[in-house]
Amino acid sequence: MLNRLRQIGPAIVVAAVVLGPGSITTSTKVGAAFGYDMLWLMVVLLALLIGVASLASWLGATLEHSLCTELSNRLGKWAGWIIGISFFLIVAGFQSSNNMAVIAGIEPLIGTGSKLPAVVVVAVLLAVNALIIGILYLAKDLYKQVEKIMKVMVLLMIAAFVVNLFFAKPSLSGIFGGLVPDFSAFQNSEQLLILMGLIATTFSVAGAFYQGYLVREKGWGPDKVKAGFFDSFLGMCVLVGVTSVVMMTSAATFYGKVTPAELSDAGKMSGQLREAFGSAASWIFCFGFLAGAFSSFLVNAMIGGHVFSDGIGLGSSLQDKGTRHLTTSALLVGMCIGIASLVGGFDRTTTIVIAQASTVVGGPAVVAGLLYLGWRQFLKESNKPPLWALILTSLAMIVTLSVAATTGKSVVAKIENTSAG
Repeated sequence: MLNRLRQIGPAIVVAAVVLGPGSITTSTKVGAAFGYDMLWLMVVLLALLIGVASLASWLGATLEHSLCTELSNRLGKWAGWIIGISFFLIVAGFQSSNNMAVIAGIEPLIGTGSKLPAVVVVAVLLAVNALIIGILYLAKDLYKQVEKIMKVMVLLMIAAFVVNLFFAKPSLSGIFGGLVPDFSAFQNSEQLLILMGLIATTFSVAGAFYQGYLVREKGWGPDKVKAGFFDSFLGMCVLVGVTSVVMMTSAATFYGKVTPAELSDAGKMSGQLREAFGSAASWIFCFGFLAGAFSSFLVNAMIGGHVFSDGIGLGSSLQDKGTRHLTTSALLVGMCIGIASLVGGFDRTTTIVIAQASTVVGGPAVVAGLLYLGWRQFLKESNKPPLWALILTSLAMIVTLSVAATTGKSVVAKIENTSAG
């Protein structure tokens, strides 16, 4: 078992990118809105994520080529282009949120209650992006370096949020009760939107899809399929486990006392924690939030650049120039939008709409691609993927389509509001 734990890596990288500021914020809001009542949903999402990540891991380890290349070879170049472009637009559009989250995580630590000066904001974001771009181009084995960094970031998040949970003193009866579905908890459409936000940020089929690339970067082949399954299981448990810990902390601290609308950023969340159980825990929360922002910062852009590069035929490895150049492009786009929003008051609505619209197309396309490759192997080849992973991924398609439909309605509403304005 100890040897297996030493070998894990790909799914921890996936967990690190999904455990970003968006996931932390939405899980906090769900805890404030529902208390412990939605913990059963996390168990369902965990099972589906394990299925999708395991299937992607199996395909990445056993197929001759990378996932987008396989889809392009079997269906035509259009298939790789659709997934590649969708990934890049999603990443570039939301990367600005990671830039803003870095600043949001730093400001509460200053303790003055005021915003950072514009020159400091620009300097911090330039420094962070320059550091990451430097790692991107100078690291000889980029995957190995990213894996080491993400393991540290995930450990920081686990430590920070578990400490906060300890301070919060959650109800054990509430936790066990929350594992039983209770549909009467839904009171209004606003609560449903908050819940869909949690599903959208936690149930990352794009991250699970990328598992198929990471196992190849680690050098795992057909002989490491079982290691890939264990890695997928443990990584998804870490992802859902940390999200659930944040939700339970919020349920213990905020439920019935604070509305979800009041928990819009790290400063407000940590401020409420300070009032509840002292300044030490709120500092720890901010460190965890920052760890989430930094981990998502690098890997989010890397996913977009890597899959886009593979989708359009510029290279399927992290070491390829196409991957590094496109990852840098995603970083720079996100930084520029983040700075313009924080310093110049730029309205990010358009970029968010583009990213959300890409999610509507990209999410179902990603799962459909995995199902096509998986069922094709299962029905036509002697080397078959596990049936349980195919079934869970098929069920995940239903959730993905539901999220896409909800997101699509949101996009249409925003476009109509913009046109009316």
